[in-house]
Amino acid sequence: MKSFFIACIISTVSISAFGQLSKNTWLVGGSGSLYSYNEDYTAPSINVTTKYTNIDLSASVGYFFADKFAGGIRPNFSSSKGESSGGGSMDNIKIAVGPFLRYYFLAPEKQFNILTDVGYQFGINRNGGGNKDKGKFNIFSIMGGTEVFFNSSIGLEILLGYSQRLITVENSPGALRSNKKGFQTSIGFQIHLEK
Repeated sequence: MKSFFIACIISTVSISAFGQLSKNTWLVGGSGSLYSYNEDYTAPSINVTTKYTNIDLSASVGYFFADKFAGGIRPNFSSSKGESSGGGSMDNIKIAVGPFLRYYFLAPEKQFNILTDVGYQFGINRNGGGNKDKGKFNIFSIMGGTEVFFNSSIGLEILLGYSQRLITVENSPGALRSNKKGFQTSIGFQIHLEK
């Protein structure tokens, strides 16, 4: 009975020590995703299917300007490789950086918290191959979800939301513009560091 009582006290103390969401706390973290998809391109004289593999890596460095409210910088790296049914291949790298804001809704003592995150990154788009086409890459996202804290400093976040990616290629024969919109899921870790 005594060991049960001690275990209850330890778990209560550890549960009440979650989430450093107070002013002057640093936020450092990142997330990644790997996905593959098929793209069918059809025109009057062309019918091509390309199989893509895409890797996205994103980091965040932020600062809590007020309790439960943080802002900072988020770099993003994306790499795509594809093989076409017409025999060609595609290699594409996108690098972007920009600001983000996030707000946590629940009290910092909770083992989990609900949050919303808004970000905008802008950068460059480079296509491999013979032309070495270049262009711009912009991402706007608004997401919400939860962060589950393992202790007072480290949390696992799972977010779901809307993302829009605008991709341009400017120096190809005939400029290309791609506007991808839709839902996205993000899974990553965040580290909360007191100043």
